[in-house]
Amino acid sequence: MKLSYFLFTMSILLAAIACKKGGSQNSSFCGNLTVIETGINDAFQDIYFLDEQTGFVAGFSGSIYKTTDSAKTWTAVNSPLSVPVRSLFFTDALTGYAVGGLNSCSGTGCLVPGGFILKSIDGGNNWSQVYTPTDKTELKSVFFVNTSTGYCAGDNVIFKTTNGGQTWTEYKINNLGAELMQIRFTDPMNGYVTCLSDKFVRTTDGGQSWQVSSPGFNAGYHTISISDDVLFMGGTGKMVKSVNNGQDWTVLPNSPTDISDLQFITKNQGYALGRGDYSGGDFGFTYGSLYCTDDGGNSWKGTSRLTNSFFITAVSFPVPATGYAASKNKIIKIKN
Repeated sequence: MKLSYFLFTMSILLAAIACKKGGSQNSSFCGNLTVIETGINDAFQDIYFLDEQTGFVAGFSGSIYKTTDSAKTWTAVNSPLSVPVRSLFFTDALTGYAVGGLNSCSGTGCLVPGGFILKSIDGGNNWSQVYTPTDKTELKSVFFVNTSTGYCAGDNVIFKTTNGGQTWTEYKINNLGAELMQIRFTDPMNGYVTCLSDKFVRTTDGGQSWQVSSPGFNAGYHTISISDDVLFMGGTGKMVKSVNNGQDWTVLPNSPTDISDLQFITKNQGYALGRGDYSGGDFGFTYGSLYCTDDGGNSWKGTSRLTNSFFITAVSFPVPATGYAASKNKIIKIKN
């Protein structure tokens, strides 16, 4: 056997072993990736990092987990519920909010748990329930524009608080055809909510009124990212982009599909993560997908078969050079 062939074979074998165990994967397409095995028996729904060291993941079981060492180790914090936590948001190092719930169940004597809003005032170590919607609503997303004014959305309803979560005002949104998914604001007046139908909901008056619009491309949208007043939405179909506050949208023809979360660091540099290829077989699984762009979404590089990962639900970039993505019970660290 030639020495060069032997060395090549060994390098492939060592790379495969490293991927199987987790650890660093030199992925030039989108930076250096590290897959972190948390050992937690839960399916992560959302991830939120305050800085490069301190972060949180929300679990399907109702648990919330915290790290203070850049995702190396995780500890379950005090959460009062056992239904899915869907979204996390912190207004400062001490004050955080979490929303979630279930709007359906099955079996004899089934009692739909509905939704909830939690709040922490001690850096995410302890959480208390501050609001329960009257209807059995499944809340999917929470976002605050400052320490007192915040919003959450799910199903066909949006809630607003102006006193740090003490009280909430409900806004029902009709004629959607699907559930609301993710809410984001560019400033205190202008906000947007994605929808799994070919629609989105918009406010221009700080949530006093909401208008339903459609990009018109026959796709559902899971996620929205806003940078330098440029809007990007992704979901089941190709991504769309708006440079005039959502009045007009254009399709990004080279963009990936099946995206669960978008994060644009600038209007040019962005990341898209979500559902990748199916592994095959009767007991297969869905790989995670990771893509990035440096030209405002005109072109993308990445993969739909991210090694040693599952379907990616969410990503958080506490600083432009470092991001953390949630992949079932694993964390993928993205380092540029």
